[in-house]
Amino acid sequence: MSGHLTKDELLDRLYGLGEAEGEANLHLQQCAGCADRLRAYERRRAEAAASPEVSSEFLAVQRRGIYARLEEGPQAHLRLAPALAAAFALAMGLILVYPGHPSHPKAPIRAVPVAHFEMSDEQLFSNVYSMEQSAEPRAAVPMHALFEDEVDGEQ
Repeated sequence: MSGHLTKDELLDRLYGLGEAEGEANLHLQQCAGCADRLRAYERRRAEAAASPEVSSEFLAVQRRGIYARLEEGPQAHLRLAPALAAAFALAMGLILVYPGHPSHPKAPIRAVPVAHFEMSDEQLFSNVYSMEQSAEPRAAVPMHALFEDEVDGEQ
């Protein structure tokens, strides 16, 4: 075996995954450093597996404290939460029902003259029919104007 045992080899040996007899076992007998590392791992494993040392009196005091806090009920700020929510809802309702006055008065609405186009029924139906029969979407019509201007300019 070359060098010391790796951490993985020591953990395998600790949990019984490695070979019980072989080069690793021989190396542990000859190398004090690796044997010390394995003993440290074994101590840590024993500490983690041991049950905690807590007296029943300590646990009883903890349990009584929890029961006392449960009997106190909710805190004062939690008791005020419904009242605050109701006040907020009332304020929002008043704002929506009675909106504030605008800072500047609105200008009176003036009548805008509408252009009148004289079109006969035949022309109207013809235009509607041509729009309906076109397979091209109306959004593409302005694109044609761009290309027609370029073609007209080239000629």
